[in-house]
Amino acid sequence: MSVLLNLFLDICLFRKGPQDTPSSMALLKICLAAYGLTSLLALLIGTPALVALLQTLLDMALLSGLLYVALILYRRPRRFEQTLSALTGSGALISLLALPLLFWITQQPPGGDTELPALLLLALMAWSIAIMAHILRHALNAPIWIGALYALGYTLLSWQLTGWIGSFDSQGY
Repeated sequence: MSVLLNLFLDICLFRKGPQDTPSSMALLKICLAAYGLTSLLALLIGTPALVALLQTLLDMALLSGLLYVALILYRRPRRFEQTLSALTGSGALISLLALPLLFWITQQPPGGDTELPALLLLALMAWSIAIMAHILRHALNAPIWIGALYALGYTLLSWQLTGWIGSFDSQGY
């Protein structure tokens, strides 16, 4: 297990890429489960359980679907398992790092000082997008700006759609 942790840490530190991830359906399932669980835990800090679950499932479907389409467009569909494992494994690590920051923010009293944890969370989001761009660059065999464009596009679309699901809860549906 420490070998996998080191692999995903190396991916997050830009020392390795998705090509270094074993092509294994078992590993992909473990990474998807870890990504789903850590994402759900992060969302549960400030979101009702049903909404958090729907947002997590939508995010996972969106990540998988958009990745598959991009790999088809670049004629590299055989890289799907490795790339999705790299994305979800590194995403799970980032979510673990976000948990204490999210908890810190939500535990502040109204009007409390949340500037530092919010700034750290913003830096973590930027790092996450950079990691995704790095992974996609290697998977698509494309320039880094193409990976960054896909990473930003996915992130903005994911925020929009998961926010849309969250708005149903606030409207009482």
